[in-house]
Amino acid sequence: MMMKTFAIVPVKKFENAKTRLSPVLRPDERVRLSSLMLAHTLKVLAAVPSLQQIVVVSGDRRAGEIAEKHSAKFLREEKESDVNSAVMLADSYSARASADATLVIPQDLPLLDAADISMACELAEKEDRCVVITPSLRYDGTNLLLRKPPEVMKTLYDSDSYESHVRTATELGIPVKMFFSKRVMSDVDTPEDARQLAKETGSPGSETLEFLKSLLK
Repeated sequence: MMMKTFAIVPVKKFENAKTRLSPVLRPDERVRLSSLMLAHTLKVLAAVPSLQQIVVVSGDRRAGEIAEKHSAKFLREEKESDVNSAVMLADSYSARASADATLVIPQDLPLLDAADISMACELAEKEDRCVVITPSLRYDGTNLLLRKPPEVMKTLYDSDSYESHVRTATELGIPVKMFFSKRVMSDVDTPEDARQLAKETGSPGSETLEFLKSLLK
């Protein structure tokens, strides 16, 4: 029987997102970037056959409107706190819906590809319990985290979340499977990230990349 997997996409209020890009993007440009990245992420996730549902968690009504447009479930946060709290809200929902696994994906991966997500899910198919993880390019963040079952461990999205997730899973005796893909590892956190992604040519038609190119050319 196919593993019932839910994708969880935590989303900050657009005005609060990507503040580290302030040296190169105005506030309205960062809001637009957040909107484009979320739409792109949901479009990619919707094309993954092994995902039964996509759950967006945010206190921003605009994120809810984008989620609805892409047939994703929207969970509204009454008060924005941190990524771990947002994921906990989605975990509760996923448990009630009897999900076998959850896949936490940030919204800021402009090169994200449906084939990569499918491969990450396949790594967990035959396992009773495991964690599948993809680090950021700098190996300080976690750009993909699959937990099977969802309650096998809590998320640790603070400083050095990649190391924290791997260490905690190992201490708990949970099998850890690494999934390396440049597309999943490439995020938009710093001006240098944005400049590098603006040079990418591998994702024609990506509105996010076209937007970055128009601003940083």
